[in-house]
Amino acid sequence: MTLIAPTQMPLSVALKEQTTAAHASAETSRFMSNLSGGQLSATAVAELTVQYFHIYSALEAAVRRTATHHAVAQIADPRLERVDAISADLTALLGADWQNHHHPLEATSRYVAELNALTPNNGPEVIAHHYVRYLGDIAGGQALARVFRSEYNLSDNALNFYDFSAIGKIPPYRAQYKASLDAMQLSDNERAQLIETAKHAFTLNEAVFQELTSRLD
Repeated sequence: MTLIAPTQMPLSVALKEQTTAAHASAETSRFMSNLSGGQLSATAVAELTVQYFHIYSALEAAVRRTATHHAVAQIADPRLERVDAISADLTALLGADWQNHHHPLEATSRYVAELNALTPNNGPEVIAHHYVRYLGDIAGGQALARVFRSEYNLSDNALNFYDFSAIGKIPPYRAQYKASLDAMQLSDNERAQLIETAKHAFTLNEAVFQELTSRLD
């Protein structure tokens, strides 16, 4: 069956509108609501960050693997890469040997497997995952970092993940990112695949949050 996505609106607008429900579901999950409300602990932040290490390792490898795709090349930006920052945070939070004691959840492993399967033929899917993670990080992630400082007494050396100073001011960067999305020369089917994958990416993230809730209860 051929997927159809509306082409009468810019891709950035279509993406935002059609992922609103999935985004809201993930954002208001029990884990994220409690975490952002200051009701959990630094341990919960650390466990989430462990999952991010595995997710971003796979995502950034996928972006590098597919960077020759004409559309992926328009949004790939090494300044966004988070793995080194996450590693520094986990060392601060859990100690230098954290990898010996903390492992990916089953939901994280499923997420990682999907990212690892992406090839240069999957440009729209890579863009979708890139959009869901990074555009959220450079916006809503800043609010989370403030909560982590004030409610969980975390210092900046444990919050490198949320430091995007390398990209300059966030609002113009987000605007340029969206302009790059809108400039992509994609077929109707590719647009539809991108949007469907973005919705799916939110569900993958929500599954991680649900398992974290079970783990920390």
